[in-house]
Amino acid sequence: MKRLKSPYILLLICLVIPAYTAGPLGRPAMISVRGGTFFMGSSEYRVHETTVHPFLISQNLVTQELYTSVMNENPSFFKGDNLPVDSVSWFDAVQFCNALSARFGLAPAYIIEGENVRWNRESKGYRLPTETEWEFAARGGRLGGPGPLEKVSFAGGNEEANPQDYCWFSLNSRATTRPVGEKLPNQLGIFDMSGNVWEWCWDWYSDYPAGPVNDYIGPAEGKQRIYRGGSYMNNLNQLRTTFRIWDAPFLKVRSLGFRIAQNG
Repeated sequence: MKRLKSPYILLLICLVIPAYTAGPLGRPAMISVRGGTFFMGSSEYRVHETTVHPFLISQNLVTQELYTSVMNENPSFFKGDNLPVDSVSWFDAVQFCNALSARFGLAPAYIIEGENVRWNRESKGYRLPTETEWEFAARGGRLGGPGPLEKVSFAGGNEEANPQDYCWFSLNSRATTRPVGEKLPNQLGIFDMSGNVWEWCWDWYSDYPAGPVNDYIGPAEGKQRIYRGGSYMNNLNQLRTTFRIWDAPFLKVRSLGFRIAQNG
């Protein structure tokens, strides 16, 4: 067989590489969520009617490869390009969001003055999801159930589903984070919303509102920020899409990371 000369080989390589290589500088894949009205909460937390406007949320958790390419450091305890970044504080997450926005010429979502962080809600820049957005997306948006979900409600699953098909948690993780996107996605095509690492949200912690709310973003101030979703070290009960947890925004632990969102 006649061999191709080197110019043809180089041309073939040039044609093939763009089709398969997004690289650390590529834009994160974002899922469009239509928004809608649903009943947020469960028997543990006040059930309330809430309306969510359309938004975008990242298909995957922020990986160490992406975080390192933007911030020039990798704080993670578990190391691996395609593992979710871990050991990041809430402050680290909002700083990353602004830096990623700057990379793509977007107005930053956050005005950061020391520990005072304000959200410019008109910005198209990258940001953290609100707790309401997170729960709506985790539950499958319009494709999920409309009412309160209870103990079996991990992201993507139902009473008949096997959680090990969808989630990395205490029964199958081998006590470590796992590469993103290896389990089945939820109804919207979003991976790892239950398990792998907890995910920081925008909101300060407070009790849920007593009545209907529209695009709720949490209280104006507080002492602890919300994170959601459970992690590789938690049991199934803590992976529920309604399960809430909160801590100081400077907390850094190996089971805590984040994903990003944008205005729709």
